[in-house]
Amino acid sequence: MDNTVTLWLIFLTIVLPGIGFAYYLLKKPTSLWTGFYFTIILTSGGIALILFLEQVNTTLAFILAVPLGILLLLVLLFGIYAMIIALFWNERILLKYERPSLANFLPLIVATGLLCLQILFFLAPRYLKNHWLLALFSYVNTLALYFMGIFIMFTLTAFLYNKVPIRGKIDYIIILGAGLNKDKVTPLLASRIEAGIKLYHRLEEKKQQPTIIVSGGQGPDELISEGEAMAAYIHTHHPDVTRVLIENESTNTQQNIALSEKVAQKADGIDSFKSNKIVIATNNYHLLRAGKLAAYQGINAQGVGAKTRWFYLPTAFIREYIGYLVMTKGTHIKVSATLFILFFLLNFLTWMF
Repeated sequence: MDNTVTLWLIFLTIVLPGIGFAYYLLKKPTSLWTGFYFTIILTSGGIALILFLEQVNTTLAFILAVPLGILLLLVLLFGIYAMIIALFWNERILLKYERPSLANFLPLIVATGLLCLQILFFLAPRYLKNHWLLALFSYVNTLALYFMGIFIMFTLTAFLYNKVPIRGKIDYIIILGAGLNKDKVTPLLASRIEAGIKLYHRLEEKKQQPTIIVSGGQGPDELISEGEAMAAYIHTHHPDVTRVLIENESTNTQQNIALSEKVAQKADGIDSFKSNKIVIATNNYHLLRAGKLAAYQGINAQGVGAKTRWFYLPTAFIREYIGYLVMTKGTHIKVSATLFILFFLLNFLTWMF
């Protein structure tokens, strides 16, 4: 291949996506474009590496390309079935530790839905003779692929957002609340607090003195607010941490951030979080959506995620994805409507001619 063409290919497939990835990772880390550019870099980078090795050592390039090609083929052919089996298995494990509820049945619901789609995928072309019904089925399949693609981008972006190192001088660490056991912090909430405290001590070593804001209102079955329970936990387990503000009125993540800002304004006289550097401490599965809610309020928040028990991750992550779709429902409604119109027009033109 001509060197000039090679350089242009590298520039278009690696350098430009790399610039886009760096921009979104540093400036807009909660945008799904972060995951999109990361996918482009991985794909084009792998192809470029194989092409480079092919020029240097054909055997080495072959040894690398064949396993990667087989792996990609297996994922394309059987990835959806592996996901269905994994979700059914996860549901079985989950119900050993958690009580039955709609939220805890999410892996089962998603797995059943995917299985039904796969069955329809094979049966519909054979038994559906009406071209309008076939067009509708094709539309549903395309829509499913669209939402699966969004899910992949969401997953990659969530992973990357959890891995972005905390940068600069941090002013506030907001620890988001979760449910209490009457007036006691649950293990899930304790993990969020510990993640925030761990970051606090790391920043202390760098001569920083951030303020911790514990944020959460009082649920109907809770004796005190989550904010008060978290403050008591910190006082008991980390008495050296003295700069703690309490926000005790919020009922959701958006309010966590907005009302924490008001608490900071009242206590410290700041204008807004927009002129301060904040870090959100929550569980790893929840971090991306919390960061996006902050971004919707004009706050470019960094995040630190607490680890979650592995068997609970699929359920929690599916819930977060559904929450993200609700947040961005306008975009997805427009895409769905556009695809429907395109499929209708295409089918109409095929029927006419």
